[in-house]
Amino acid sequence: MSLNLNPAPQNYKTFPEEGTDKLVKLMPKLIAEGRNPLSVAGLMEARLKHGKDLSDWMDNYFFTGDAVVYHPDGRVKVVTDSEHLRGINSQSELRLGALILHDGVYDTLQGQEFTRSELEKHTGDWLSAKTVKKNPLWKALARDQNLLNEYTDFTFSEAKTRFKYDKNMGVYLSSATGDSPLLRAWYVGKLGLRSDAYGRDDLDIGDGRFVGVSTGGAEASKKSQKN
Repeated sequence: MSLNLNPAPQNYKTFPEEGTDKLVKLMPKLIAEGRNPLSVAGLMEARLKHGKDLSDWMDNYFFTGDAVVYHPDGRVKVVTDSEHLRGINSQSELRLGALILHDGVYDTLQGQEFTRSELEKHTGDWLSAKTVKKNPLWKALARDQNLLNEYTDFTFSEAKTRFKYDKNMGVYLSSATGDSPLLRAWYVGKLGLRSDAYGRDDLDIGDGRFVGVSTGGAEASKKSQKN
């Protein structure tokens, strides 16, 4: 079923418009239309601006153009507006459903880097609003503390009103990496499932969904970081 996300139809388009498909098949279609994949920060802004009036923003999950990259040595990097993710297609070389990055590529990527041990206490469970605002992964994805604060307050208020939830917005990472760095897309869940952030799903999963933003749209994804 096609989602209603558009107060201004030229800005947003879901890929696919109806149903779901593999991310590696959807991204080329989105790029061919001259659109950018919506980022986590862009999703936060859209939900804040339109979530009250257009329930589809709150009641659906969305994959984004932001990536998480896992290095075999335990490093984890958040790469916003990932060019490698923009380049995926049906011929992309995947392992465990993630894009394989070859020798030397990981170290060229621009983004906030963490170690697995650093992230252990910040992942794997639902969080309080206070904890979300301090969570290093949410901070990296939001790119702006004020945006994170506002989005967190809004999400927790809506979750409490509609579902009686007091904890939300957990962060969940992938486990195994293998011998090469692997790249996955971040996605954010729907309000009814606590609006978690996931960095562990497959690029060839069968229920993918991107939002493409027109290049000139007011809600176009930020390009403050590139890989």
